[in-house]
Amino acid sequence: MKKLLPLLFLIIISCSKNEESDTNNAFGKLVDRDGNTYKTLKIGTQTWMLENLKTTKYNDGTPIPKYAFSDKWNSIAHYQWANTNDLNNVFSEELPSDYYGAMYSDLVLDSGKLAPTGWRIPSKKDFEILENYLKTNGHSGNEGKALKSKTGWIHSGFGTDAIGFNGLANGYVDVLGTPKASEIISNWATTTKTSDGFFRIVINLVHDQNTISYSENIINIGVGVRCIKE
Repeated sequence: MKKLLPLLFLIIISCSKNEESDTNNAFGKLVDRDGNTYKTLKIGTQTWMLENLKTTKYNDGTPIPKYAFSDKWNSIAHYQWANTNDLNNVFSEELPSDYYGAMYSDLVLDSGKLAPTGWRIPSKKDFEILENYLKTNGHSGNEGKALKSKTGWIHSGFGTDAIGFNGLANGYVDVLGTPKASEIISNWATTTKTSDGFFRIVINLVHDQNTISYSENIINIGVGVRCIKE
């Protein structure tokens, strides 16, 4: 029996090291000024939020005005919730109003105070780095599908959620302030604008596409946000 003790000791040490490794690779979290808690994950050299931002306050605690139907969208800094009416009946349960996160107007995005402290709104380059990570880690040609959630998309638009990014089809807000295209497309803002300042680069995951697309959208629309760690 004494001869087995060293072997048993080695097994215990080996298990402890594996548990430590798993802990180091565990999901992180961050908390915004509203007290909302988000999962985060290090993906390659980056650390991303795994949920859409839904804060109703800037990171200095100042409230962000909520859009009302009588307002002119983007005339002042506004937020509103994405459409959760489930017109395509892709969910069996009723969705909470903040399920897709908040949709923010351009003035909110440009405030420099939207992202939680220590985080920021990503640039187009940040998303391209994420896209390249997916390409070189077994998802070439299916980068968008790997980011999409497994539920919440119409037709055959479901993703594999291969790295836990859980890209929900949050849609967007049109220039009149109407939320549209939930269950059809994921739109996320970047800090990157065209040289004239009238168009913002937006990241798109579309229900019938497996790749990521980048579009120049006029600044009057509203979009969701995924933050990246500084």
